[in-house]
Amino acid sequence: MENQTNSSINVSEIMEGIRAEIKEKGYSSEMLSFADVPGDADSGDYSERFDADMLHGNVQYVNANHRVDPYRPLSGNPIGVFFKKVIRKLVSFYVEPYAAEQSSLNANIAQAQSQIELYIQESRMHSTKALLERIEALELQQKNSRIAMEQMQAQIAQLQAKLEQEGTR
Repeated sequence: MENQTNSSINVSEIMEGIRAEIKEKGYSSEMLSFADVPGDADSGDYSERFDADMLHGNVQYVNANHRVDPYRPLSGNPIGVFFKKVIRKLVSFYVEPYAAEQSSLNANIAQAQSQIELYIQESRMHSTKALLERIEALELQQKNSRIAMEQMQAQIAQLQAKLEQEGTR
């Protein structure tokens, strides 16, 4: 590999090469963007906008299911269940600490998500309160402006009446 500390990277040459390749392959800006490419099929339905109900549902799910149980109920034929129990006993010293560690991590993540949800709710309340105060201030300003405008219109009407009177004399 060539030593890149002694040579400089020419970004404009690289970009020219990319543009030439795009032109050669016939790509256009109307084609797919990264946002149009579907994600992992198992990832679920994610929207680009914040959805408080979705967040709340996800937080409830994580809070309810954060504990990892290393032992699923065993079923099947009695001989198979017996061997599964023996294997479970043999590996429990190895599996249980990881399950406990994962449960602890999940519990902390669930708590953090709950705190984020509460923060968002509080932020919305403060934003709503600030907006309502701003609306009230603007409505008061608008009312005062209307009163001032009506007073000016009355003064204009009085001045026009005076002008008409002086013009008729």
